[in-house]
Amino acid sequence: MHSIFGDILLRQQTFEQISVVVQGPVQNYQGRTHHEEGITQRCLESIRTHLPGAKIILSTWPDQDLTGLSYDQLVISQDPGVNLVDGLPQFPKNYDRQLVSTQAGLAQVTTPYAIKLRSDNYLIGNDFVSIQQTFSKYESDQKLFNEKVVINSNLFRRTSHGRTVLMSPSDFFYFGTTEDLKKIWQLPLIAEQPIAEEMITIMKSASITSCTLEAEQFYCQIWLKALNPKTKVMQHRFDYTQKDIIAWERFLASNIIIADPETMGLGLRKISKRKLKRANEFSHIDWLKLYKKYCDHSITIPKNYHQWLLEIRRAFKLPLSNLSSRFKHR
Repeated sequence: MHSIFGDILLRQQTFEQISVVVQGPVQNYQGRTHHEEGITQRCLESIRTHLPGAKIILSTWPDQDLTGLSYDQLVISQDPGVNLVDGLPQFPKNYDRQLVSTQAGLAQVTTPYAIKLRSDNYLIGNDFVSIQQTFSKYESDQKLFNEKVVINSNLFRRTSHGRTVLMSPSDFFYFGTTEDLKKIWQLPLIAEQPIAEEMITIMKSASITSCTLEAEQFYCQIWLKALNPKTKVMQHRFDYTQKDIIAWERFLASNIIIADPETMGLGLRKISKRKLKRANEFSHIDWLKLYKKYCDHSITIPKNYHQWLLEIRRAFKLPLSNLSSRFKHR
């Protein structure tokens, strides 16, 4: 069932109901050296092109060169710095930075819908708007958001080293109701997070032969546990049971839509692009199968040549990756 605002977006293709929070640095910044020159300008211009009428909120750090950038509102936050934890070199260093810049931008949003977009990505279309309103069914005991949140599939990990991984979404793009995005991003900083302290303790006690948590898993566990206190805190990347896998799948089917960048309208920075989709990432059809399984048995899974190739590559690549990883960490 579509929301009133969603119906307006679909019917009139008007985007005044959407604010876009472009968060992050606009140039290379304090050790972050892979920011493409001019990509933030391209990002902002792409929003004007593909979401005419949407409000652009640029949320960044002090002392950035903003020459030539087109935005409606500027939010400057004090840089919280990197997160460093003794004994955990793999700890997600930019957690607080992403949290602060996203929170500060979302705090200025007055529209019913919002987009969280990294400053090093851009739009190539607006199909994510209709996608967000299309797959509206859910399991009543699984619904945690008002509406589904669209997240792009690039770097949304489905497997790692040939094995299933849970709670590892991409951080490039989020689109949904403003209230729902705030549920994800309006959280305390690391030092103020009781769950983060618990996770750090667990990570330190994990076996040195185990694969450590991905940064995205760390982020996701924090906001997911805030939404659902029953969420398991994992010790390492593969710390789960079959029951945990099913819980993650049901959450995805009822609350998230995983969409492919090229079909939803998201342009990627050069280092994120691949000629062939990574075998370890979710695809939209992977998600669609979960949606059919748990939420809407009536939908038809389309036949897709690229998905067919992806599954063939997975059949060969993932077992080899799994074998190599187990040999390395034995």
